[in-house]
Amino acid sequence: MYKILGSDGNEYGPVSAEQVKKWIAENRLEKKSPVKLEGAPDWVFLQSLPEFAAAFGLPPAVLPPVSHPPPIPSSARVPKSADGLNVIIPYKNARALAAYYLGVFSVIPPVGALLGIPALVMGISGLRFRRRNPEAGGSVHAWIGIVLGGLFGFGYLALMALVVIAGIVHRRSMR
Repeated sequence: MYKILGSDGNEYGPVSAEQVKKWIAENRLEKKSPVKLEGAPDWVFLQSLPEFAAAFGLPPAVLPPVSHPPPIPSSARVPKSADGLNVIIPYKNARALAAYYLGVFSVIPPVGALLGIPALVMGISGLRFRRRNPEAGGSVHAWIGIVLGGLFGFGYLALMALVVIAGIVHRRSMR
């Protein structure tokens, strides 16, 4: 059984050798992917293990074990803090993020009616997107957009309707 350090910085496994070979065939792993045999103290590159060297079409390389996972190229790496960042700012769910900002700005009276309804719609869309893609996050932001957008959007629309009705009633009473 093996543990794999993915290009996203997460550990996967333990997985069987067959699963590792399948991931190699699917181009999900590279020669330089860090791997650790279950129970082994050190990480090594995937190409250094004889059981996987053939999958890359290479003779097994003899590389010294490393005491810590080798660095992942910055172009392929997603910082671990990014997962925490997605909780604070759901950058993977733009709909929820847009709903949040529209909802917050719908509090402003002159533009509240114009921003509130789109906040409500984007919030619902963000929740649907979150349901299909759980890793996207953003459900709290979507709910904030729904609540603030619905409250202030419809509230300001109702207020404007009351002002128009009061104006009509006042005009008729003046005749």
